[in-house]
Amino acid sequence: MELPSGIKMTPMLEQYTYWKDKYPDCLLFFRMGDFYEMFFDDAETASSVLDITLTSRSKDSEARIPMAGVPFHSVDSYLGRLVAAGYRVAICEQMTEPDGRTLVERSVIRIVTPGTWMPENAEGDGKIAALSFAGKEISVALLESASGSLRAGTFQLEGGVSLLTAFSPNEIILRRGQRDEFIKNCPLIAERSVVERDKGDFSPQQASAWLCRRWGIASLSAMGLDDRDEAAGAAAAALKYLEETQFSKASHITAVTPILPRENLILDQSTQTNLELIDKGETSLFWSLNKCRTSMGRRLLKEWITSPLQDIDAIERRQDVVGRLAEKRKLRSALFELLAECRDMGKALSRLTLKMGSPCDLLAIKETLKMLPEIISLIKEDETLSPLVPDCDASELSALLFAAIGDSAPRMLRDGGVIKPGFSAELDKWRDVAANSSSRLAAFEEGERERSGIKNLKAGVNKVFGYYIEVPKGSLSRVPADYIRKQTLVGAERFITEELKKFEDEIFRAEGEIQSIEAKLYAELVERTLDASASVQRGANFIAELDSFASLAAVADERGYTRPKIDMSKDFVVKNARHPVVELTLGKNPFTPNDFNFSAENGRRIALITGPNMAGKSTYLRMAALIAIMAHIGSFIPAESAKIGLVDRVFTRIGARDELARGQSTFMVEMVETANILRHATDRSLIILDEVGRGTSTYDGLSIAWAVVEFLQGQEHAKPRVLFATHYHELTQMADLLPGIVNLSMGVEESERGIVFLHKIVEAPSDRSYGIEVARLAGIPSAVLRRSQELLAKFEEEGAQKNEEMKQSPHSQLTLFDVRQEAILEELAACDPDNMTPLSALELVSRLRGESRKVLGFK
Repeated sequence: MELPSGIKMTPMLEQYTYWKDKYPDCLLFFRMGDFYEMFFDDAETASSVLDITLTSRSKDSEARIPMAGVPFHSVDSYLGRLVAAGYRVAICEQMTEPDGRTLVERSVIRIVTPGTWMPENAEGDGKIAALSFAGKEISVALLESASGSLRAGTFQLEGGVSLLTAFSPNEIILRRGQRDEFIKNCPLIAERSVVERDKGDFSPQQASAWLCRRWGIASLSAMGLDDRDEAAGAAAAALKYLEETQFSKASHITAVTPILPRENLILDQSTQTNLELIDKGETSLFWSLNKCRTSMGRRLLKEWITSPLQDIDAIERRQDVVGRLAEKRKLRSALFELLAECRDMGKALSRLTLKMGSPCDLLAIKETLKMLPEIISLIKEDETLSPLVPDCDASELSALLFAAIGDSAPRMLRDGGVIKPGFSAELDKWRDVAANSSSRLAAFEEGERERSGIKNLKAGVNKVFGYYIEVPKGSLSRVPADYIRKQTLVGAERFITEELKKFEDEIFRAEGEIQSIEAKLYAELVERTLDASASVQRGANFIAELDSFASLAAVADERGYTRPKIDMSKDFVVKNARHPVVELTLGKNPFTPNDFNFSAENGRRIALITGPNMAGKSTYLRMAALIAIMAHIGSFIPAESAKIGLVDRVFTRIGARDELARGQSTFMVEMVETANILRHATDRSLIILDEVGRGTSTYDGLSIAWAVVEFLQGQEHAKPRVLFATHYHELTQMADLLPGIVNLSMGVEESERGIVFLHKIVEAPSDRSYGIEVARLAGIPSAVLRRSQELLAKFEEEGAQKNEEMKQSPHSQLTLFDVRQEAILEELAACDPDNMTPLSALELVSRLRGESRKVLGFK
């Protein structure tokens, strides 16, 4: 780094600039005693972001060196704020003890980044994604260090991007030169921390060879991944980045799991946000379903919610377990008691593996392994639950940790007290020496008083001069001959004897021996723990899974949830459904249930929902999406009964939000999200649309909303299930014009005293919006309400007159364009013949020919 002119370069500053030059993209935390110090630009940045004092090492304005520091013992809280702000931090540690004569050796031992940040007792699970674009495909690897999970796959662009945004990584590893492509295709996560790597780091051949050597296998096909797949390159890039930044081998990651294209129901970031799936606070689906007793369970439950299943057999297996635990209340209660004693063993193992662990992590593993046999014994006899039990025998490690680690452990090894008394005879001996130093010194003092006859003689110790015998000047004549003068004070002299010197050497040595022996034993315990990491990780995953199942079971039992039927139909039939979050927030107040009824029998798949905003339209819409998601994670649902045809994606366009920082208005965001839905919906999609077209003028909005419904109804190859809430009452005509559309509205009861929202769906269009009544409830002044009523009557009269004129016009019949023609042309224009096989080209032509003949009416 280039220093300002006038700065005097000291050996310490030379050392600082050496490491700063090696890591110019990081803030350098430079260890100096009990603080991490930062200098120059880093100090100014840290001062601003962390709101800490900015000082200077020199009072000379020309040679001023900006400086800021944070305490060593509480560094995690500061690191968390920096990585949350997108910064990377290089930790430069002292490698030798200060001796006052030579410069302390220092070295960078790890890089803290948004994707590798795993604090001990706070959120931060180390989520990294690596991706590489290749034409219309994207290869993605998803690494979550806290759980030891590494997954990878290659997908069509849209599917891969949806998977990536659903994972919501903290940090993204990108192939160099693809940033523009990333920003274009991944706008929802484009502002995450991005690190670019060379193309060679993503080479499938090199990556496969490296991963195979690492895991001792001949081919990645043993794990279900092709050695030539670009996904292998992404997986290696993610894992290498983790190890390079942490300066250690991530031995807790023992495999790469292939992600199958249709393995999970896709919920992109927009849908997750709109539905508040895992948001903080008491409004999210996670909050309503979370009764987990462990951090591992909560982490997995979030993963289940954001990545529901698409495999009916897998869903039913989860339902079986949830149902069994819901029935077995005593077993579930006993299980919860055991789980409450478990700690975050998965994260603790990851931290130890990556050399960022502490004695507290060993304690977490010890306490959790102690509970594991009891948990296994509790469920092993049940035929439904016993298949969950993995091969995770870590009894030897558990016995070792139980014998070695005390019931409490300091956060830092240097604080001592990590190893339990009785584990090491040598350590106990030196601890005894240190522990009895005061009593031995007191006994020595009493003996010297008797020997010398000096009653006011004292024996003591200080940090500078060590142990001493202090004699007042009035008693110096009685000092024994073997006393050696050590220090002169104003009213006394201090001495030492050979016996006291030997005692001093022994006590001072004890402190060093204790630290040395504990450090050695701790290192051996960590090594033994890492040797058993595979079993420990399987045990952690088992506890997380069981905790998540027990949580869903408790919710189902306590709230009267039922098991939905999932099949391959296109139905969405739910009787007396309740909103899982709203019902919970209402407490003792009852929630009004509603039905959903899309089925092959009635031919319905699009519902147009009208009525006043306060009547519950938005709740009804969200309820459908949340019930579909809950059903696909294997949870029971808040309903009397349900039959749900498998869903591949849940799309939502709900609410209004500006993205001014990106130059996008509310209406632009609405149109971008709607365009994404229309282009990617399939026969198995569930689409939730709320007030499409509202962000522009009335006729523009009405036209767009009408055309969107037509498109969703008319697509031959994609007939999704759609809930479309609108304030455009003109759209209700479409139920008479197009098949498969039904009008629903929110029930309202009118009386002389005003209106009452019944929160009940009725099968009929709403004849009015009740906007003025809603305004009255909101407290709008009466003068404004009276004028609104006058204007409404006038506008309705003019509108009725225009409608009558249109009916009498020979050209008044509304002509609907056939969107099937547009769809065929769009698909034909979008195909890429140069990258199609002859067979896929023939299949495309054959299918488009069939669809064209239907449009043209050929038999």
